[in-house]
Amino acid sequence: MRDGAKKHAKASDKAIDIYTPSVNTKNSPVAISSAIAALLIAGLANQAYAAQINVSLIPEFDRAAGSFIGVKFMQINYEPDSAVADLFNGRTERIEFSLEGANASGMNELVAAANQALLRVQSPAQIASANLTYSGVLRGEPDRVTLTFSVEFTPTFSGFKLDRNATDNIPMDINWRGFVIDGPVLVDSPEHGRVNVNQPIGLLEATFPEFAEKLAGSEARGIMTEPILDFSEIGAMPMDRWHWLFDPTFSQASTGGILKGEGIGRAKVMSVYSLGECSIREGCPPPKEGDAAVSIDGTRVQVHISTPQPNSQIEIAGFTSIEKAGGQEMIRVRMDNPGLSIPPFTMQVLLVLSGMMGAIAFFVLLKSRK
Repeated sequence: MRDGAKKHAKASDKAIDIYTPSVNTKNSPVAISSAIAALLIAGLANQAYAAQINVSLIPEFDRAAGSFIGVKFMQINYEPDSAVADLFNGRTERIEFSLEGANASGMNELVAAANQALLRVQSPAQIASANLTYSGVLRGEPDRVTLTFSVEFTPTFSGFKLDRNATDNIPMDINWRGFVIDGPVLVDSPEHGRVNVNQPIGLLEATFPEFAEKLAGSEARGIMTEPILDFSEIGAMPMDRWHWLFDPTFSQASTGGILKGEGIGRAKVMSVYSLGECSIREGCPPPKEGDAAVSIDGTRVQVHISTPQPNSQIEIAGFTSIEKAGGQEMIRVRMDNPGLSIPPFTMQVLLVLSGMMGAIAFFVLLKSRK
């Protein structure tokens, strides 16, 4: 195993250690360039409210771990001084909790639902265990109530290695990135009892159950029961439209508790795929929105829901190439770069860096002549 320093994962990865190799960046142009590239990538990939998938995979060992985050925003508008306004005006409700491992009540059912969702997208990957962090916040005003939802599902999984005996030149399934967990998912929260964490109506059911029942019986039911853990838009984006670079210094190995133990095996590079930043080629991914107009207790109510644009990062130990087989995309992984070519996005980063260095050199030269 490579020598390096361990650092603890963020709160959502409490039980997972992350292995980050030590790198001596002094007098190392590759390391310096990779470090600056990593900062550029991080600035693009960590936009507020947009990160949805951040996963690391070790194909050699068929192990993966990471974070799948579903985020939605909802606004319910109503007439001031109405019965609905009296119910919500000035009220603030917050439900936040975390569950760790399969022993937490409801987590076995959630893992089973996620594994069924993986089968529906034709992925052989299966989840062994997972953690969950839920946040639902409701704030009422004289003419509206706003609701925000964030659900972070943190699984460890395997089965994406399509050739179990391969130790190099490994075919890897990538369909797992687009799974959708349909229907309600009920778990036991420490303070709020049974909570539906996979649908927007779950927060209202836990805080304003009578209003939630009326809303569920109206034309707004479709919006209120949309799955929060829905990654279909990410799965629908072909991998050749993701930005790609490879990192020989492993500075991008940031999320994969899988890097514990055996480390990353014989891989000489970490391949990094990112999705969601604006670009000339892709434009800016738009958010998904929906609306419904209903009547509750004689009050006209407008329901608006918004899902932020996807923003994701996938890290794979090894040098990768994208292939298609039977209409399905797959990734082939080698332990080293067989062609010694530089991926287009890496080249873009290097060109930007060289331009920056040239501008700095010109500025220093200009100042020295004054």
